[in-house]
Amino acid sequence: MIFTLDFPMRDTLVFQDTGNKNKSPPGHVTDTMCKPDITAAFRGHWKKDVVPWPFIQLAGETASTGKSHDEQKIQAISYLHYLLLARPDLYVAQGLLSSDNKVIFRFGICSEGIQEFDVKRKDRDFNKLLYAFIYRLYEPGNFADSSYIKTEFDEETTARYTIKIIYRGTKECRGFYSIYARNPFGTRTHVLSNPNFEVEGNDLTILKDQFCRVKRRFEELTILNEYVHKPERVPGMVVAAYGEQIRSPLSEERCKHRLGLGESGSPFMSIPTLSKVLETLFDVLEGI
Repeated sequence: MIFTLDFPMRDTLVFQDTGNKNKSPPGHVTDTMCKPDITAAFRGHWKKDVVPWPFIQLAGETASTGKSHDEQKIQAISYLHYLLLARPDLYVAQGLLSSDNKVIFRFGICSEGIQEFDVKRKDRDFNKLLYAFIYRLYEPGNFADSSYIKTEFDEETTARYTIKIIYRGTKECRGFYSIYARNPFGTRTHVLSNPNFEVEGNDLTILKDQFCRVKRRFEELTILNEYVHKPERVPGMVVAAYGEQIRSPLSEERCKHRLGLGESGSPFMSIPTLSKVLETLFDVLEGI
């Protein structure tokens, strides 16, 4: 009914039982092997009954006699944890815990935590609540960050985002992919990269999204531009190309700080030798 009446021009949202599948969803920034029991995604994103994490719309758990209620609850919450890490374009990830007599609807809210409510299947309003819940998967509204304007795949499982930024007007940053994500219910940090991207002739290879408390004392953009690279640039210290604050529609305590950086680097653990590790640490300390 939702597809036919409300979204006749959209792809169909498909729910599948994925708990017994041999393969975990690919394409997660943390390489997790987590495998939801229930997965919802649009039909065009399913490939041989598997959908990559960045295109998952809902991740849920099916109640079973082999697990305690607390174990099932923790498992269902972990799906929302990983879904928020996989979806930098969402403020809220939706999930559920389904049993024979009721459904627990869950919302993983970035930087806030989990909100949930349970409804018995025999409740007279159950179908209405289910309708509203699924409607939000088709049309997330303020559950999504509107600055993420396009998602596409490169090399089958790597999600590439087009992100709108405010930099001397509105600019579109194309081809950015996630390289780091953590702490979805706290500072909720995402780092995205496109090593070849420029804006108005300046390198803009890294975008860092982080939810910080409103009116905190220090801001990275100010530190880098006003204290580190002024009056001259300091070698070995990253350059901030731009900064922006985006108010979350769902939180009054935190604000998204988006930082654009001109350089990208390699993971510390990729340093091949102990002598190079010590040399790198010395350079870091000297720069600080």
